[in-house]
Amino acid sequence: MTFQNTKLTLAALAFSVVCGTSFALPNDHQQPISIEADKAFFDQKQGTASYSGNVLVKQGSIVIEAQQLSIQTNPETGEFKALNAKGAPSKFSQQMDESGKTMHANGDSLDYNVTTGELEIHSNGYLQRGEDEISADYIHYLLNKGTFKAENRGTGRVNMTLQPSLTDQIE
Repeated sequence: MTFQNTKLTLAALAFSVVCGTSFALPNDHQQPISIEADKAFFDQKQGTASYSGNVLVKQGSIVIEAQQLSIQTNPETGEFKALNAKGAPSKFSQQMDESGKTMHANGDSLDYNVTTGELEIHSNGYLQRGEDEISADYIHYLLNKGTFKAENRGTGRVNMTLQPSLTDQIE
């Protein structure tokens, strides 16, 4: 493992530790989904839907904004499986705990797997949890675990800003 990879691994570990152990409101996915857009198409047999023009999705504390959105559902149960948001930027936010801490993410496109709780942020990626921030061309964030992988796929670097925890400040 190179020195640079070691630094990135330690930074990712620190980010997950600083973020705490509660990663989302437990009932968000049990809430009704509200979708607004300029245009919509839904194919119930295939379990697909597409929306375009100022798309706004709300489910519990989850808010998604995009210019285009495609959604995949299980045609038999109607449960949401995944969505893809496009638009510069596409935005995703979710309240992480009862104290009101929120996670914000944006990028040129977002892929969110509802079933596994995975969020992929593509091109001009940015993720903020509390006061901690990361930016990179690509960020793969596991919402349920509070871990991520980030990389720049062109030129440039991964940039992180991590705030010290309150327990570090008390010592």
